[in-house]
Amino acid sequence: MAIVFPLTWLIDLVNWLLGGTDNLIMFTVLMVVAMFVPAIAAAIIMQWVTKEKLRDAGVKWGKRRYIIKAYLLMLAIALVTYGLTLAVSWGRIDSDASTLKEFLDTLGVTADIPSSVLLGVVGFTVLFTGVIVNTTYAFGEEFGWRGFLLPNLLYLGRLKACLISGAIWGVWHAPLILMGHLYEGYPALGVLMITIMCVLLGVIFGWLRLASDSLIPAIVAHAALNAQMLAYFPSFLVTDVNPVLGGGTGIIGLGILGVVVLWLVFTRRIR
Repeated sequence: MAIVFPLTWLIDLVNWLLGGTDNLIMFTVLMVVAMFVPAIAAAIIMQWVTKEKLRDAGVKWGKRRYIIKAYLLMLAIALVTYGLTLAVSWGRIDSDASTLKEFLDTLGVTADIPSSVLLGVVGFTVLFTGVIVNTTYAFGEEFGWRGFLLPNLLYLGRLKACLISGAIWGVWHAPLILMGHLYEGYPALGVLMITIMCVLLGVIFGWLRLASDSLIPAIVAHAALNAQMLAYFPSFLVTDVNPVLGGGTGIIGLGILGVVVLWLVFTRRIR
């Protein structure tokens, strides 16, 4: 933590000084850079302090069926979350792809592409390419949080280790949230809600890591979360969503994650 938090928050400070979320491209680049800090810090400690190997952090195949389980679980959570968001009218389907068209305009792409084609591309990205691309970024965080930190907290018990590592992970996000990431207009409440989200996800990802004896399922789950719950669904498919109410960041998303965590606990999958 002595390495991860100061270095990450220094990057976040630079991000804020350069305009934060108002400078979207630079914000995204620096955010991705920060995502690799936990992995770098963990690798340094494993190499020079604890003398651990990559396999100790779960960099191995393990029980491969959990890779599919991770993907399908996160997809199901995303579909239920946004289905409920639409059902209670806390969001709407962007059927004319207006949000995506506005985004493309900011990038200088003004081609007259049919809305159906754009939505089809987004849907394919949500299901496949977005997840694949995000595995690279997710590795940076998961190697640190579930590869190194979680195993070193297991002396407390599996559930406590997952909860504590998740809470630390959540607080780590605080500067980005204060800059308006995910919870625009709700900085303080956003920090609380992202911490709760990470505690719940810490149990889910922790279960995948420990049950599979591999870091790969947790990486896939994290990548699916980023692509489906936090990026493409809320950005381009379901719009007009209040970030603290609907979608993956709001009370609906947290509620669904909470149900999954309770299922893991009461079925003794995480002990």
